[in-house]
Amino acid sequence: MEILHTLNIIGKKIDFEEIKLEEKDKRNSLVNKIPTTTFPFLETEKGNISQSNAIIKYLCEKYKPELLGENIFEKCKIIQWIEFANNEIFKCNKNIIYPIFGWNNLNKEDYNKDNNKIKEYLKIIEKELENKEYIIGNKISIADIKLFSSLRYLMILYLPEQMRNKLYPKINKWYEKIMNTSEAINAYGRTILCKNIIKPYNGIINKNIEKIDNNKKKDKKDKKENIQKNKEIKKEKEPYIPSILELPRYNIKPIENNILDLLPESKFDLDKFKIEFLKNNNKKNGMKYFWKNYDPDGYSLWFIEYNNDINECITLFRTCIIKGNILEQLKYFKKYCFGVLGVYGNDSDYKIRGCLLWRGNEIPEEIKNIDCYNKLNIRKLDYNQKKDQQLVHDYWTKIGEKEKVFKKPAIDTRYFY
Repeated sequence: MEILHTLNIIGKKIDFEEIKLEEKDKRNSLVNKIPTTTFPFLETEKGNISQSNAIIKYLCEKYKPELLGENIFEKCKIIQWIEFANNEIFKCNKNIIYPIFGWNNLNKEDYNKDNNKIKEYLKIIEKELENKEYIIGNKISIADIKLFSSLRYLMILYLPEQMRNKLYPKINKWYEKIMNTSEAINAYGRTILCKNIIKPYNGIINKNIEKIDNNKKKDKKDKKENIQKNKEIKKEKEPYIPSILELPRYNIKPIENNILDLLPESKFDLDKFKIEFLKNNNKKNGMKYFWKNYDPDGYSLWFIEYNNDINECITLFRTCIIKGNILEQLKYFKKYCFGVLGVYGNDSDYKIRGCLLWRGNEIPEEIKNIDCYNKLNIRKLDYNQKKDQQLVHDYWTKIGEKEKVFKKPAIDTRYFY
């Protein structure tokens, strides 16, 4: 992601090939091409380079050296903050962030120790940002990119809004400035800052009360207490946050001989529309372009909503993961599709919904192959009906955090293209 962020700032596009963990044969076949045998790596005309920091430095030297500093002092300061991010801040993630994801078990002693450390590190950065827009001065550098990346999960899951505003206002302002740039959004997706701290997983997953030894008699008072405790567990508001490794990961492949490629040619140029719409800052004008060129014979509009179980979408973190899983399974569908699928709502009441345009007039195989397809409410929209036109308009134009769609705030929304 840091590499993508850097490339977006540079304004340079390079060819990417995604190689998944489960593609072991492919990964093994490439190991000999990588100097350190680790991913990612960059192929250049002079040879291959691996490790993110080295790749970023190479790209900056070649295409935008000012990101590396304009004099020897700035260059050394940038290295200083990159090492600070790697050796100090990022190390705290192991004991603070990993237990939230379920990657590590919670060690309270280590958690508290790193909790104190990270607060001291944040004070250092807060002081450094005094009277400056960025960590080195008034221009962004790769030090900002590295610090932004290292702090990301802390800002999303660990540092609540009240603490940031009170103790680290300069960091908060600096971070929001970077995260709201198109360069960062296109690399990481939309970043939602933490409102309330996400508690780390401590190994207890709504377990029943300890088993009562059948050989021991319990009086009525004990039984009532156990019944009451079980009721309280069922009413527990915070659900278990599963490990990212427990969540389904998808080895999706494009459909061969896709029936959508065999449909009659449409007068509506989807790729041209995407370019026109996304580059247009006034999305209302973008909608005018859409309705003027839309071809209802070749394309269709659909409203989609995830029908969540009780307590399934009461935390933003969990809801965003579900939405991300849906979109991940549709990654090869992008060439036939455009729209918004986002998270809307408030604390404890989030909804995954949106509006998509796709090739053809039926529900395609890509949608039917989604693992939670049976939990999706899908409705075809009538482009002649004003209420359906308004629905498309609202979902496609109101994607900012302060926007509302049908009275529900747009919390985590971005264009799917």
